[in-house]
Amino acid sequence: MPTLLDSPGKISIENITRRVQRIAIPIDFDSPDAGYASLQSLFPFLLKQLQKGNNLLQTYQPFTTHKTTLCLQAKRVTEWPMCPTWNEIKCKSHSDWLKVSPCDIGTKKKMFIKYKSNSYVAGFGVYLLMMMAGEITVEKHKEFVKLLQTFKKVIIHNEEVDWFHLKEYV
Repeated sequence: MPTLLDSPGKISIENITRRVQRIAIPIDFDSPDAGYASLQSLFPFLLKQLQKGNNLLQTYQPFTTHKTTLCLQAKRVTEWPMCPTWNEIKCKSHSDWLKVSPCDIGTKKKMFIKYKSNSYVAGFGVYLLMMMAGEITVEKHKEFVKLLQTFKKVIIHNEEVDWFHLKEYV
C-alpha cells in the first residue's frame, strides 16, 4: 500500500514538519483596532509551538505595515550573540517601552520593544504573550503600530539580539 513518502516530489517529512511550524494570517494594521484581534488569533499557534519547544516566532517573508499577510514560523533558539541591557540599546527613545532608529548600530531602520527573549518564549512570541497576559492593550498596540507604520516593509528575525525588535526590509 503506497504511503505519502512513496509519492516523490509531492510531500516529505520535512515539508510536513515545516507546515506544522508555519502560519500565515491576514492582518489590517489600518483597521480600528490596528490588527489587534487578528493577532489574537495566533494565540493557539503560539501555545502549541511553545509546548513543542519552538520558542522563537519570526517572519519568513517581509510584510507591509498596512493591509497584509503576516507569515510566521516558529523555531528553537536558546542563545543570542548580543544581550545588551535596555539602556545599552542606543536608539531614539519613543516611550518607556519603544526605541526606534536612528540607532548607533547597523544601517537598517529598526524598532526595539522592551520585551526580552528567553529560552521559553522569544521574538514576536514575547509580544503575543504580553497581549495574552493583558500587558499589551489595544491602545498600547496602537502606539506600537503607529511607529511600525513609519516602515515600508518589515522583517522580524530576532536571532542576533535578545530584545524583541523589527527591521525595515530593503
